[in-house]
This record gives sequence, C-alpha cells and structure tokens, in this order.
Amino acid sequence: METITSKEERKLEKRRLFEERQYIRLQKIKNSGRYVGYLAVLIGIILLVDLLDNFVTSVNSNVTSCYINEFFVNGHLFGKDYLYEEGLALNSTFNLVGYVLGLLVPFYKALGDKYGRKPLFIISTIGMALGLIIVFFSKTYWGFLIGSFFISFFISHDIQILYILEEAPSAKRATIYSLLKGLGALGTFFIPLLRATVMKNDPTLWRNIYLLPGIFGLAFAVIVFFLAKESKVFVDDRLKYLEIPFDVRIEEERKQKEAKKANANKSGIFNAIKYIFQHKELRTLVIIKTIFDAAIIAMTYYESIMASASMSTADITKALFPYPLIYCCSVILSGFLADKIGRKKIIVIFGFICVVSFGLFVYGANNHMDFNPYVIGGFYGLYIGGYWIGRDYMEIISTEMVPTDIRASIIGAEGLLVYAGMAVGFAFVNIGILFMPIWLTCLIFAVPCVAISVVLLLLKVKETKGVDYESIQG
Repeated sequence: METITSKEERKLEKRRLFEERQYIRLQKIKNSGRYVGYLAVLIGIILLVDLLDNFVTSVNSNVTSCYINEFFVNGHLFGKDYLYEEGLALNSTFNLVGYVLGLLVPFYKALGDKYGRKPLFIISTIGMALGLIIVFFSKTYWGFLIGSFFISFFISHDIQILYILEEAPSAKRATIYSLLKGLGALGTFFIPLLRATVMKNDPTLWRNIYLLPGIFGLAFAVIVFFLAKESKVFVDDRLKYLEIPFDVRIEEERKQKEAKKANANKSGIFNAIKYIFQHKELRTLVIIKTIFDAAIIAMTYYESIMASASMSTADITKALFPYPLIYCCSVILSGFLADKIGRKKIIVIFGFICVVSFGLFVYGANNHMDFNPYVIGGFYGLYIGGYWIGRDYMEIISTEMVPTDIRASIIGAEGLLVYAGMAVGFAFVNIGILFMPIWLTCLIFAVPCVAISVVLLLLKVKETKGVDYESIQG
C-alpha cells in the first residue's frame, strides 16, 4: 500500500471530519421530514428566484444600445471615436473575460454534488442580486463590466431548476418544470415595464432598471435560507454514499487511482467530462447542444438589431412587452406536451418556430414603419422563446440520462464543453458585424446552427420521457 505522508493524513482527517458532520446534518434533515405544504412553498420560492433569474439573464441585452452609446459612441472610451458596430464588437471582446470566468461555473456547479443544492441556491441568488446592484452604482465602463461579470457567472447556475426536477414526480416532471419556467419568464416583463417607468424611455437613465430587482434578490436569498430544505434526492443519495465505511471508500479510491481507472460515478467536473465521453448517447447530445449553443450570441442581439434599424427607444420598449407573455404560454404548453409526446418532439417543434420567427423578426425590424412594434415584439417573443425552450429541454434530456450523484457535475461539465460552440459563435458574429449589417450576420449564422442541431437530435438521440431519476444507473 502506498505510504501516506503526514500531509495526506491531515487531508484525509479533514475530509473524514467533514463527512461525519455532513452525515449527521443530512440525517437530521431526513428525519425532520417536510413541513405541511412544503412542496407548494418550495415551488413559490423557486418561482421567485426564477423571476429574478429571467430578469437578470435578459436585462443587459435589453439595454445594449444604451450603454454602447454611452460608453463607446458618446463616451469615446480610450479617447477614440466608435461607430455603434465597433463599440458593440469591442464590448463583446471585453466580455470574453466573463466567458473565461464562466469556465469556472462548471466547477462551481459541481460543488452541488458534494455540499448540496441549497448552499449554491443561496449563494447564486445573492450573486445575481449583487451584480444588479453593482451595475446600478457603476459610474464607469469598468464598473459596469464587473457587475456584468457577476451577472453572467451566477445566471448559469440554475440550481433552482435542478431542485424542482429532483423533487417533482417523474410522470409530471416536465409539466411542473414548464409551469415554473413559464411563470418565471414573466420576470422579463419587468424590463420593459421599468424602461417605461423608472427609465422613462430615456436611454441615459438605463441604470435605473437594475436597482429594485437587486434589492428584491437579496430578500429572496433570505427566504431561501429560512424556508427551503435540501433536495430529498440529494439527501438520500449522499447518505447512501456516506454510509459506506470511510476506510473502505478511501481504499477503493486508492485502488482506482493505482489502476488509473476513473470512477464515472464520482462527483467532480473532470470525472463528469470523462463520463460524458464514455457514454455515446450523452456525448452525442452534448455535441448537438454545442452546435445549438453556438447561436446564442446571435440570438441575443435583438435589441441591437432593432436599434440599428432606427427603431425609437419607445418603440423598442413596446416591442419588448410581448415576449414574457408569449414565452410564459409557450413554456407551459411545452411542458404539458413534453410529458405526453416526449422531449424530442418539443425541441423539434420549437426549433422550427424559432427559425421561422427569427426571419420574420428581422424582416419586421428592418421594415418597422410598416409594422406595429408589438407585432415585431411578437416575432421576437416567438423566436427567442422557441430557442430557450429547445435549449432547456436538451438539458432536461441530459439530466434524465445520468445518476443523481453526478447530475450537478454533468450539467456543469456540459456548460464547459459547449463553450467551444459559443466561442465559434462569438468570433463569427463579432467579426461579421464589422463587415455586414447586424441582422444579416446573426441570421446567416444562427439559423443553420439551430436547424442542424434539431435535425441531429431527432435522428441521433433517444427519448427520455418518464425516466425515474432514482432508477438511473451509471
């Protein structure tokens, strides 16, 4: 047996003590059970955080022209004059730092398999709220970037969604998920509402829409702390692991290390990546999702497309109102259908809606004198809603392919791997807008990405409808 150094002994002792304390804590959670009406309370908590998540996810994209004009076109950052497209491309380049930080998100998510879902739920809610508050108080572009980095890091967690996926009955998982996701989408309704009220459709007052949601976010974190319990699936699975004698687990890990065999069912981001590549079905899905996610940057330039088409600030605000309602109805409908016709068909249906509606949105924005802004907003709502639904159900399929003890790690690893697709999309779009109109650049890149990935998913990925999480084996 390998000689254990004093350093290794201290490390093992520290781990043993941590796992003993965790076992006692999880046993108390399990024995305490759920208070009356817990599921309803949990759904309410998740809804509040998902309202915040949807607001935070879309807020920067909905005022892009405002801060690009302030910091670049009118602000002459670095003492230079910029065209709007040049400022947009340079801003996206600076945001690469955010993407680099985003590479840490999978490792952060993987902590949910070791420490539990609830701690990350609280931390991520606080992180989103702080990002909003930092942007509100920012006076310079660099302060804005720091707040944006907070936002981009913590919106990727989606721990609240993993919560409900693990708590909901398998037969109704998509239905409950879609109800929460659909109602949570109404969080974006507050963006045009705040544009019309506290921003007063004055592009110089764009920071005002960040403050109130940031304050509410901190309050939501307090609610999570006091009212949410740890996921039952996590508690049961972690206890089962911890009930194995510590020395037995350590010895088994040593044998695996000596044999250079990775334990596919061990939490942690690198083991999750190995697991993905060792399982053909999951590997295929991740490749497809990478292609799909390559379109994400092009899909989120909707405000810039409208601004570049010379739509007024007031008309852009009007165009932003239909999206939350359309997305809410679409997500709820997709959930009811997903438990009946399957996840794959939902992705295909909404992928088709996305492609067609994106083309109509681009046409409407460029001919806005002939279209009511609410109609243009309707096309926007259909295309971006269809895109997010397709993306979400690809993730649901992946969670229904893997065992509980590595589920959070797998989601994190997927996020890391699909960065390859996002990087390609970033490069193409931000170079393309320097030579072509924004709408054309986004159209010729996003449409093929969505169409190809949907077709591949239809042909190469099996349906996972009705899978029981606790029955999934590695």
